[in-house]
Amino acid sequence: MKNTARFLGSVATVLLGIAVLNTPIANADSTDDAFLMALSQQGISFPNLSNQGVANLGHAVCKDWSDGFTLVQTLSDVKGATGLSDSGTGFFVGAATQSYCPQYMSRATG
Repeated sequence: MKNTARFLGSVATVLLGIAVLNTPIANADSTDDAFLMALSQQGISFPNLSNQGVANLGHAVCKDWSDGFTLVQTLSDVKGATGLSDSGTGFFVGAATQSYCPQYMSRATG
């Protein structure tokens, strides 16, 4: 039951990431900029990575989807790679999917 609650919380956060990116973002010059701005607005930062490194992590989400990963597998993969909280991980997956590979939105929403 505890794992189900954590999973549902992550799914809700994925949906939040999607909703935030569907809101117009002023001054976003590229897809990477919009993705990075969405993360920043949620207080998600990676001080030891360049912006390109963070964008590459976002693209890795799409690689997971294209390799047939499930939502649970992708959340686990991102959490392991980033060390984010469950909610931060869910937001990251939602934002990356919306930004870089919206064709996989049905996977990101369970």
